[in-house]
Amino acid sequence: MPQTPSDGRDDRRESDDAFGDFFPHTRREHRELLEQQAREQAPQMSRVEQMRRAYGLTALGTIFPGAGLAMTKRRTVGLVLLGIAIGILLLVAWWLFSNGPIQALAGLGSRPARLQAIAWLAAGGMVIWMGSVALTAIVSSPKPLQGGQRAGLSVFTGLMCLALAVPTAVGLRYADASSDTVGTMFANTDQSTLDLGADDPWEDTPRVNILLLGSDAGDGRTGVRTDTMLVASIDTQTGDSVLFGIPRNLENVPIPEDNPLSNLYPDGYNCGDECLMNAIWTEAENAKLSNPGWYSDDPDDNVGLTATREVISEVLGIPVDYSAVVNLEGFTDLVDAMGGVDINVQERLPMGGKTVNGQLVPDSESGWLEVGEQHLNGYEAMWYSRSRVTTDDFSRMRRQRCVVSALVEQVNPFTILTNYTDILDVAGQNIYTSIPQEELPAWAELVLRVQGGGQITSLPFTIENTNVSNPDFDDIHEQVQESIAPPEPTTTATSEPTPSEPTTSEPTTTDPTADETTTEELNTEDELVDVGTVC
Repeated sequence: MPQTPSDGRDDRRESDDAFGDFFPHTRREHRELLEQQAREQAPQMSRVEQMRRAYGLTALGTIFPGAGLAMTKRRTVGLVLLGIAIGILLLVAWWLFSNGPIQALAGLGSRPARLQAIAWLAAGGMVIWMGSVALTAIVSSPKPLQGGQRAGLSVFTGLMCLALAVPTAVGLRYADASSDTVGTMFANTDQSTLDLGADDPWEDTPRVNILLLGSDAGDGRTGVRTDTMLVASIDTQTGDSVLFGIPRNLENVPIPEDNPLSNLYPDGYNCGDECLMNAIWTEAENAKLSNPGWYSDDPDDNVGLTATREVISEVLGIPVDYSAVVNLEGFTDLVDAMGGVDINVQERLPMGGKTVNGQLVPDSESGWLEVGEQHLNGYEAMWYSRSRVTTDDFSRMRRQRCVVSALVEQVNPFTILTNYTDILDVAGQNIYTSIPQEELPAWAELVLRVQGGGQITSLPFTIENTNVSNPDFDDIHEQVQESIAPPEPTTTATSEPTPSEPTTSEPTTTDPTADETTTEELNTEDELVDVGTVC
């Protein structure tokens, strides 16, 4: 019987049937069978070698998620985890590179809700990471495990998971502390005057002025006494800064007409020796209690701070853009948390102490700060800033400027990191600023400019350059303007003598006059000078 031509399909069907008869398994079972045959034919590792491999892969999976698991029979899961981890790492690197490390971290820290969300997402990812470490240990270990081997590998795996859990817990604590502190210290408002989307938010703000107040409220004192009053005027492009010291006993200070306190003192705060600059805060609070309708629209909801800021702006003749209030009772803890501060003590100072007829009562002090380079702890730095029983207010003002400058210049990132939560806790309880939270990245950049190349100078207003009992505020304004915008040096052209006008040079005699002697004896520390020369 003649045979019909074949198109090959019958041959392929017979081949498939033969393949099915020879491998009576599904494709997955077939692949597993081949892997088993390969393992049986490969040289067998000893149990000791298998345990070493399990330890090694578990450690590798701890260093980078999925890396160890990718080298086991669960390689698909491991490769997925490894790919996700690499993607996240590249994303973080791009974020830090495009924004700058300081700007990026400050921007994250200034947004508490976003920081908390990222922290909890990271914690969830860490749980998955620890799960992959445990799975790596299980899959890579020899079967069956003996008692001692099981215990050893379990302990090792637990330690690896603990190594991942500890930084996660610390990160969650840091995120929580940062959120609480940012919400407490900084103003919660979206009324920023800076262009936060620009490459340089300070481009349109050439100079910013911030008021630094030290609140000296305490036992035996009525109300808040701002015995420390400094205004830092910062050139936002160069970082150059001028610290203006306002004496606490400045009298007859002007009060702006739009401040309700001017209703009581239309000609300035001129009610005698008790009407000093540092009493404005309490005066405003008392005025509001007596007149409930006053200060109803106060933007800070703190009439004492508002009145003090506005009066100091009038005193100096410059706007005060921001303010920061530090409770001096917490100053000790803050300096301790920052690791102390290095100060060149220029005069022997008692810590505490009482005076009778202008003389220090023996043994009334708790100790002495000796002359020379000293590393001061919080308690010592506090008394260095406050002591005046053997000096005066103006000496104390100079020392306060030295402490502020030293703390700014000596900020140690490692110390800040290791004492992070302590610093945040102290700062949150003792510092308040009117800086909006969303401006923190811009301020972080500005601080770097001040630290990086900015020159810090100071100009205190003391009895050397100001009559504190009857001050000339126009003269103060002029001194301030010359400090922040010194006039350009001018050269005077000298005319050469012509032949028709011969000149004779007469010898000059130097006769020390009283004026010259006075000039030499002036205290140059009360002029505009670099902070380093007086500290």
